[in-house]
Amino acid sequence: MLVEGTRFGRIEFDDDKVIVLRGGLLGFPQLERYVLHEQERVQHIAWLQSIERPDLAFPVMDAASFGAGYPDPSPADLARSAGLSTGDLAVLVVVVARRAPPTLMANMLAPLIIDVASRTGVQVVLDPQRFSASHVLDGFSTMPRTGLEALSQGAFAATP
Repeated sequence: MLVEGTRFGRIEFDDDKVIVLRGGLLGFPQLERYVLHEQERVQHIAWLQSIERPDLAFPVMDAASFGAGYPDPSPADLARSAGLSTGDLAVLVVVVARRAPPTLMANMLAPLIIDVASRTGVQVVLDPQRFSASHVLDGFSTMPRTGLEALSQGAFAATP
């Protein structure tokens, strides 16, 4: 498949790389089909590129960067509540960079829970008393990127 995005230009990908987010993302419920796009020069952030609206891409990070206790409830519990398989799950959070002052923030309130096998996911909203939509990221350069590596190295691809 091919998407001609406004941010990254032409992105080619296999059909089996498509991620379907049931109900879309907050503010974009009608847009459900995405592909994960990584850039070589950016280590910890990938882009969730909309296939249906090429001018829309969301920067995302692996939730493993925030420790084993996030999210709470557990990814398996959240997946079960959303009607997803609880097997191999990826959890991503949307991030945003502010220029003044330079700050990187993560939306810890509304992570994406994705069933790797079916490439289907949902965005869930957690307890706003415990999680923020604008969590400031300190120590960004030391964060792991295990989930993003799994996603970009074929976790969403069909097994040959």
